[in-house]
Amino acid sequence: MVTTLAPGFPAPSVLPGQGLPDAVNTFLSGDLRAAARELDTLLARRTFRGDERTRADFLLGWISLRLGHYQRASAHFYRLRKLEEHPLREMAAHLEARADLLRGRPRTAIAECGQYAADFPDGRYSDECQLIRADAHLALGERAAAVELYQGFLDLNPDDQRREGISLRIAKALEDAGELKAAARSYRALFLEHHLPTTGLAADAALQRIEAEGLDLPTLSDDQLYVRACSLRDSGELEASYQLFCDLDDRHPAAGPEATDLGRKLDDERHNFLWRNRRYEEVGRANAALYEKNPKGSGAAGWLYWAVQGFSRAGLFEEAIRYQKLGTRHHGGHHRFRGSHERSALLYVGAGRYKEARSAYKAWQSSSSRARRSAKVKFRVAYCAYRAGDYKTAIKEFEQLMLRRGSQRVGARFYRGRAFEKLGDRDAAEDDFSTLLSDHPDSWYALVLRRRRMKPDQASSAAFFPRNGRWPWPRSPDADPREMKASRGGELLFAHRPSDDSTTPLPPRHTQPPGSRDADGRWVGPGLVDGNKAPSGWASLGLPDTSEFSPQQTVEGMSSGAQGRPTIAPPQELPPTWSPSRHWNRELGDKLWADFVEKNDALWPELPAAQDLSLIGLGELAGPMLAQIYSEVRDIRRSRKKRARVRRWRSSGRPQGNDRLARWSAILDLEYRAEEWQHLFAAAGYPASVTAFASERIEFNDLPRDRPENQGTWTLKFPAAFAPHVWKAAWEFNVDPLLVLAIMRAESLYRHDAISRAGAVGLVQVMPATASRVAARMDFPNFRVERLLEPETNIRIGTWYLGKLLDRFEGQFPLAVGAYNGGPHNIGRWLRPKHGMPLEEFVEEIAFDETRNYVKKVVQYYAIYCELYGRGSRVAVPLKTVADDATVIDF
Repeated sequence: MVTTLAPGFPAPSVLPGQGLPDAVNTFLSGDLRAAARELDTLLARRTFRGDERTRADFLLGWISLRLGHYQRASAHFYRLRKLEEHPLREMAAHLEARADLLRGRPRTAIAECGQYAADFPDGRYSDECQLIRADAHLALGERAAAVELYQGFLDLNPDDQRREGISLRIAKALEDAGELKAAARSYRALFLEHHLPTTGLAADAALQRIEAEGLDLPTLSDDQLYVRACSLRDSGELEASYQLFCDLDDRHPAAGPEATDLGRKLDDERHNFLWRNRRYEEVGRANAALYEKNPKGSGAAGWLYWAVQGFSRAGLFEEAIRYQKLGTRHHGGHHRFRGSHERSALLYVGAGRYKEARSAYKAWQSSSSRARRSAKVKFRVAYCAYRAGDYKTAIKEFEQLMLRRGSQRVGARFYRGRAFEKLGDRDAAEDDFSTLLSDHPDSWYALVLRRRRMKPDQASSAAFFPRNGRWPWPRSPDADPREMKASRGGELLFAHRPSDDSTTPLPPRHTQPPGSRDADGRWVGPGLVDGNKAPSGWASLGLPDTSEFSPQQTVEGMSSGAQGRPTIAPPQELPPTWSPSRHWNRELGDKLWADFVEKNDALWPELPAAQDLSLIGLGELAGPMLAQIYSEVRDIRRSRKKRARVRRWRSSGRPQGNDRLARWSAILDLEYRAEEWQHLFAAAGYPASVTAFASERIEFNDLPRDRPENQGTWTLKFPAAFAPHVWKAAWEFNVDPLLVLAIMRAESLYRHDAISRAGAVGLVQVMPATASRVAARMDFPNFRVERLLEPETNIRIGTWYLGKLLDRFEGQFPLAVGAYNGGPHNIGRWLRPKHGMPLEEFVEEIAFDETRNYVKKVVQYYAIYCELYGRGSRVAVPLKTVADDATVIDF
């Protein structure tokens, strides 16, 4: 029987058992079980010798740990740990202790952590070993020792985001030990006060378990319930928080003979509580009522300000404009309304009153020299003239912007062309549009223009395949991969629900007629899978072959009939991270990497470990190690003071006793150019730095992407980073994998260990509280914040969220992208009075500069990804906005 594949997933290419590189390739394809089988076979045959065997042991231990085969993981890590010296020995010792803890050997784990501390006094995993020891003591019922270790860890790491998880572990240990009262106290503390929704859910479930066992829990006081309401608010459970606040408010008056301290506190906190719970309309109406009741009171300016803010955030722009006018008229000198011309302009734009918006922008220019010089403000003034129907004025003002340098020139040319169109001057419009397409082909405006200029018969031709943010091939017969059945007899393709670590399910067994190999050793035709050899890579999932189907999704204005519908052949293999080109050569990179490690391991003892990790496909561990090394090199090279100190030290004959200057001198002697660093990072497996160096040194504007010889170079700037995780999550949640890659590039530049100032984590920059809520909704058991640093976990949670945003905005991916950055509630309020308007004009009127620019940037990246990896497909920007459905997702 022929093994069939879902579009976008690779066919089996190499039979297992050929060598370590083949096993590593299988591991990198995302098929952990197939990689483990290959490594087991090779180790059993004693195929490996020396360093290759130890690397195979480490990789098999790593895979076993991920698959939950903890005893096997421990055995393989032990083989490395017992060696007297090896670059991976320290990491293996730490992982062995973790594996032994997970397999139910807590005393062994404690002993191993003690040995780790003796062997590596300043080891990089000392803190993690302290947590392993604490978990082990808890498992043994030694609560005092565990609490002491946990507290010591938290004292050293007060801002660690695992604090709530650690507290849950302590409470669970008490529950398991039968100390139900102590456990209930710990759970109740977490139930009342937490920042992650999953913490509150876990504590609530635990308290219900304890009550079911017969323990009577004391009733919560109203003061405690107020703390609970605040925690629900801070963790994003807004409806529950607001309902609890209202219940308390009903029971506790703030004035009169029955007034209580809590009532007065609730009254003082009412405004802040409503605002942070996004009860914006209530904020607006409450403050408007206060003003109407006493318009000359001392708080009138503040009431007006918050009435404006509340109505604006609620999307009630006409109401907001009314109170903004009152504020500027009666309290123009108050700090709340002094210089609020921009606010007025944004409110008018939100309400679609472009003539008044233009006047407000011009008033801002008159009162502020900074606004007068700002190209952004000048663009807004001209744009409002265009939207108000004053096309001649708009043309003149856009022309002035086109004479300036800066990002506003492209938009000015686009809207000048649109203004010419409105006036019926098609020749002038065509000149602007042709120039824009020629000079700025990758811009947001060029994408919009190409979509709008496309005729229906062109859109439905085989030459154009629309990408609209959704999975681009059919997901038949059922969109849910956990329940999908093949047409070949109803065989269940997924053996079980994907586990919380997103590992590949055990594949079904298939057989295929014999195939043949090409010149590169790859299988062509159906390939061979017999009773002993399962298909490797994504083929092991046995997903249905839909390559003969046409895409199910259609785009507005395109034919959806069976005849003439655009089709595209799905790729049979996932794309590599980078494609070979004259700017990147794998063999050269591997040689440079080996030479760099050999020459510089005295400066950086961790280099051999990084090299070993990269050789077995663990770039997520090796890359950051090399990045730290490069950071030190860059810091010393860029510091004038350090270079001057080294020069003085050298001129004095290099006296002994100054190891730091000797180190700086050796680092300054390194002769590695940007191209070589790029190759080093590629060999280490770290896309973030490869992209950074390629963008810095290569003139991509001189390399047209439509020429095949340049496309490999472009993959250095737009790599298919973490492709197995991206394609798997995208297929599961009905999102285009290329859109996920575009967001990944915009959010983290492919850094899986990125943490923003706001606290967003990982490749697609997920906020911990958002991730916690997503984990709760997608039934992701045992979620912990630190798992957001794992590429597949981060991608899976972010892709689920993006898929829900696409559902909310009816598949309009620019709106979903904007919601990903600025919040779906903000996109929803701006969209409320603007259903059915041209989408590019809605994007232009997004009030947040960051979100507006983010939409344009991500869609631009998406289009480039489609050119490089989409096999002839093109991004299809929607023509008009549609209403959204906030019941789908609103966080």
